[in-house]
Amino acid sequence: MIFRSLSLYVCALFAISFFFPQLTHAQNFQTQSRHCNNPDASVALRIEACGWLIQSGQLPDKGYGIVYRLRGMAYIDGEDYDLAVADLTQAIAHDPKRVSNYLDRAYAHSLRNYNGLAMDDYNQAIAIDPNNAEAYFYRAGLFTDKKQVDLAILDYRAAVRLDPDDAYGLNSLAWLLAVNPDKAERRGAEAITFAQRALDVNPDDYEIWDTLAAAYVEDGQGDKALDAYLKAQEIGGQDRIEMDQIWLKENGYYFGQTDGAGGEETIKALKECIAASCQMHSELW
Repeated sequence: MIFRSLSLYVCALFAISFFFPQLTHAQNFQTQSRHCNNPDASVALRIEACGWLIQSGQLPDKGYGIVYRLRGMAYIDGEDYDLAVADLTQAIAHDPKRVSNYLDRAYAHSLRNYNGLAMDDYNQAIAIDPNNAEAYFYRAGLFTDKKQVDLAILDYRAAVRLDPDDAYGLNSLAWLLAVNPDKAERRGAEAITFAQRALDVNPDDYEIWDTLAAAYVEDGQGDKALDAYLKAQEIGGQDRIEMDQIWLKENGYYFGQTDGAGGEETIKALKECIAASCQMHSELW
């Protein structure tokens, strides 16, 4: 009975394909479109589906741009960055004014450690849309990597002006203002303001509490700095405490066990560090 039903089903599909080829093609087109545009689908399925759409010849010009971008993002997820760049370059060729194409290709370039090419794409994205906060944010990261802190701060300022609720942008700006390697350029009070704004958005991020602590240190508010560091440890837990203990020991403030347990000896070390205006983990800027 099951075999008979299956046979009838196959015959029905054959009849539909034979007498209504456009209908079955349309159904297949919809199915492949759904797979191509489904970020939860497997990388292989997304690549195959997007490739089918490209080979179908049925896409409008900007549709090719969208599908090449989707396949490029699938290649990124599959860690095939060269093919990702190739597809995203095709996406730009079909839709040169779409900012997301440049942002995605910049990301792929960064994953290949071609930061110069990534910078070119962020510059182009900003040229097309000077109000794109994301482009400023990621370009700031490249400036930070190049130790061009002044340019990074300018871009982070632009990013948070355009997207005032971006906790990552607010925190990044506050961090650089607090721990700028050029001590004459540090702005502790302003860093406090931006860190507090970031905490308004995401109060449970221990890295933002760390930033606030660094800002308080720079502004000479030792008691508040200690409270902020302890809050970061409370949220971050044992791993965070151990990380702090290691840093404090390496810098001559802590002599106990690096066990992540915290306690009075760790607090004593934090107080001595703050009194010396040290900036914990500032080498990570």
